[in-house]
Order: sequence, then structure tokens, then C-alpha cells
Amino acid sequence: MERLIPRDMFVEAGYGPSFAAQLIQNAYSKLFEGDPINERVCFDASDDMSYIIDIGHDDIRSEGMSYGMYITALTGHERQFDKLWNFSKRYLRNDDGPHVGYFAWQVSTTDFCKMDPGAAPDGEEYFAMALLIAAEKFNRPDLKDEAIGLINWMRNKPNNGIVGPMIDPERNLVKFSPVLGNDFTDPSYNTIAFYRAFAEATGDERWYTTVEQSLEYLQKAAHPVTGLCSEYSEYDGTPRATPWYPESDCFSGDAWRVAMNLSLDYALFKGHECEKQICEKMLNFFNSKRPYLADYAIDGGDFPRPGRNATPGVIAMNAAATQVLPTDDPRIKPFVKDLAALSVPYRFWRYYDGMLYLIGLLATAGKIRI
Repeated sequence: MERLIPRDMFVEAGYGPSFAAQLIQNAYSKLFEGDPINERVCFDASDDMSYIIDIGHDDIRSEGMSYGMYITALTGHERQFDKLWNFSKRYLRNDDGPHVGYFAWQVSTTDFCKMDPGAAPDGEEYFAMALLIAAEKFNRPDLKDEAIGLINWMRNKPNNGIVGPMIDPERNLVKFSPVLGNDFTDPSYNTIAFYRAFAEATGDERWYTTVEQSLEYLQKAAHPVTGLCSEYSEYDGTPRATPWYPESDCFSGDAWRVAMNLSLDYALFKGHECEKQICEKMLNFFNSKRPYLADYAIDGGDFPRPGRNATPGVIAMNAAATQVLPTDDPRIKPFVKDLAALSVPYRFWRYYDGMLYLIGLLATAGKIRI
């Protein structure tokens, strides 16, 4: 499968050729190796195991562990990658019971017990993609074997009456949760570029069907004017509010990631024109709202609660979305400058914003290869 070479949007915005590398190294140094009180999110459990803490919620999540592996694979930190993967296999992966083969989305920071053994599919998607990247970068066939096993399990896990596959077999779309009864999705879980890589690695052509279904779905889920997606939605794209998260029919933290998912597929595989169109609508919307917020109704109206000022996470995802724009487009510079001006997230809420900030730097600099 032919891949394109993503562009370094920092260079296109007028920064020097080594500027992005310096930002990436600084972010990695602080988030993975910095001061334990105010900077780092990654900590050692032993000589051969590390974990990433959601500092604000004091727990360990499959999301963060898989993001950490994705980042360390892309940046060539093989030992740190192995330590995160060792911890994930030891403490997050379910080795028995109805969730067997999946990774618990939430683990305790005190004794590493599973607080909830259920899986969040974005964790599995990033674990699998990180393993494929690391297998190639570090020349590790063992990691590719583990990736293929996980990818096949995500699609083919037998329905045991409690948990089933992560890809809905009828709709060919990723589920919000593989626990039965969760018959809806999360727009940001539709990682289209990853699905192309999964198809290539496994030879399972059904992943290409999931690519097409995800593209069709996201055209419905994205608001026709703003391009914004909700946190959760029905399979037909209708925003979905949930009892535990009444604002999940709005644009907020999860949904920030849609822009990067679309732009990554477009940049690497010259994906569908709809990916470019949705990203352009989002960028136009945020440009019109400067100084913009992090939370909105998907039509661009007010969030049900006071919206936060733009955080590093949403700023990084928007900068990554500039990969879809033509060279010399005037919209590139303001969004890339926003990202370039940020400090590495620190203190209490540094986990999610920090992870998206670093992944967004890699995407904006054209450093993501899958």
C-alpha cells in the first residue's frame, strides 16, 4: 500500500527545519523524564515496567498507555516502549473472564488492580498501531505478531453474552464499547489510517470496508457547517447524550481528535476528499471564533456549561489538521503558530493535553509514519 510523505507544517509556516524536532524533544523530555511533581506523566513500576498516569483523575488508562507506546515507537525510544508494553500486558490485559484479550480501560495507581476491566476501543487501536510501528522501526517481528493477534481479536472475538468484538459486525464500524448493549460509537474512535494499516498487516480485507463505512459515517456525524463532531453518536451520525455524560452530544475532549484522524489519513494515503472538506470546515469555524474555546455545541453554539479556553489538546489537533490544506494556504500559519507558541502542558491537567500536544506535534511536523 503506497504511502505519501506528510509535510512539515512548521517549515511551511516559516519556522526552521529543526524547529519541530526541538519542540518534540522538549515535550518528550518533560512528559516522560521531567520533574515528577509538575511535568512528567510516565513513572517506573520496576526496572522493566513503566506506566502513564492521568494525573487529574489519579488512574492509569489504556488510552494513556497506548498513546505512550505510540509516541515512544514514533520517536525511537525502544526501551521505554518495552517498559510500557510490559506493564500493559501485566496489569491492563485481561487474561481470563469475559473481557479476555482486551485491555482494561482503567487501572489503580496504588496497587495496579483493574478498576474496570472493560475496554475502550481507542486504547486497543493505538496499542495495535504502536506495535506495528515499533515492529518496523526496531526490527522486531515479535511485536508484529502481537499486533496481528490483537487486531484479529478486535474484529473476531466471539460474543460470550457479555462482551463481543470491537467492530460491529453488522455496520462494520467501531463500537463505543465491546460490552453488549453499547450500540453506538465515538467519532474519534474511527481511526481510518490505522484501519488501512491493519488490513495490510493482517490481509483481512474487511478492514477496508471499515475504512469506507467510517468515511461514510463521519460525513454524517460532522456538522454540515462547522465540521464539528460530538463526543458520542449513533451509528447514523446523530449526536448522543448519555446519562453519565449529558454533554456527550457536544464537541469536547474526545472529539478534538477527529481532525487529526482525518488529516492523518489524507496526508498519508491521499484519503477521501470528504476528509479535507470536514477539516477545512473545522478550521474555518475556529478561525472565525478567535480566541476560540475548547467546548461547543456541534453547530457552534454554546456548550451547556461554560466552555474552556482553548487547551493545548485542541490547539494541537487543529494544527495537525492543516496537513489537508494546499501549500501556501493562509490558514496554515495561524494554527501552526498557535501550537508553536505553547509551553509543554504541566501541573494538574497535563496528562490528556500533554499526550495530545506531543502527538499533535508529531502529526503537524509530518513525523507520523504508519
